[in-house]
Amino acid sequence: MPSYALYDSLAMFKDIHKVVLDFAEGLDDEQLRWKPKGYSTSIGFHLWHLARESDFLRAVILERTPQLGKEFGEAVEIWARDGLAQKWGFPTELNATVGTGLSDEVASTLPIPKRDELIKYLRCSYESLEKFIELLDEQYPTFDNLDDELRRRVQNTRLNLLVFLSHDCRHLGMMECLKGLQTGFGSATEER
Repeated sequence: MPSYALYDSLAMFKDIHKVVLDFAEGLDDEQLRWKPKGYSTSIGFHLWHLARESDFLRAVILERTPQLGKEFGEAVEIWARDGLAQKWGFPTELNATVGTGLSDEVASTLPIPKRDELIKYLRCSYESLEKFIELLDEQYPTFDNLDDELRRRVQNTRLNLLVFLSHDCRHLGMMECLKGLQTGFGSATEER
């Protein structure tokens, strides 16, 4: 049986989450909502999407992998638990979506909430996912001594986490580009 490398995915997630949150904290509501002419999504859309994807990822892993155990929590999204779709006026048919596969027309009309509310949801989603990863690392530091089914599910979970890590990085790049178009400065050229 092949051996799979384990990575410190928690540290990598915490790092990208900090970068995204620091980036978001440096914006005002106008920068968050701005879109170039002919473009359908704003930085706010990308932040919302990242929050939704992180929220969804944790919940769907728990839903599809009950073998992980009750200590991992319930497979409930913050989005649903807190009624954010209704609170923010999202179309009801989008209640279950995470922003993937939306047409440009629909994406451009989403009622992105104010900066502080959006950052609060993003922060909660990120913290929830980080706690999940921390517990996964504690409970399953290796693939040793796991039955075949649980080994397969833990391996798939770890691979999915790495895919989502690269997903966050891609969206960060999109947001940095949008900010650069507004201000003339991206994260690489901005004075700190």
